[in-house]
Amino acid sequence: MSYYFRNSYGIDKLSIHLYIAGCILSLFRYTSTLGFVFFIYSTWRCLSKNRYKRYNELQSYENFIAPISNFFKKLTTSMNEQRYYKIFKCPNCSQKLRVPKHKGKITITCSVCGTTFKRKS
Repeated sequence: MSYYFRNSYGIDKLSIHLYIAGCILSLFRYTSTLGFVFFIYSTWRCLSKNRYKRYNELQSYENFIAPISNFFKKLTTSMNEQRYYKIFKCPNCSQKLRVPKHKGKITITCSVCGTTFKRKS
């Protein structure tokens, strides 16, 4: 059995996501056949010996999913920044300036134009 599987492609990110989607879709009545198709396709990808085509499939999937994952990464970082920092705009050049929260009334100096102004953080 190990002789047959020695040159197989193996499990990658696309296969794992297909397995997860297959599990979720198989829970519902009308999408269970689609979930079963995802299981079969993912298993076929793992056992395939054509590594070049499977790698190209993985690269096209990652290119497709990259903007979506970048959007969620930016969203989570901005939510974390809102917890600890406050954003001000420079009155002179409209540059965004990040200041730590809960420091009271502070003097902010713009890093671009050098304008100083006072605000409550």
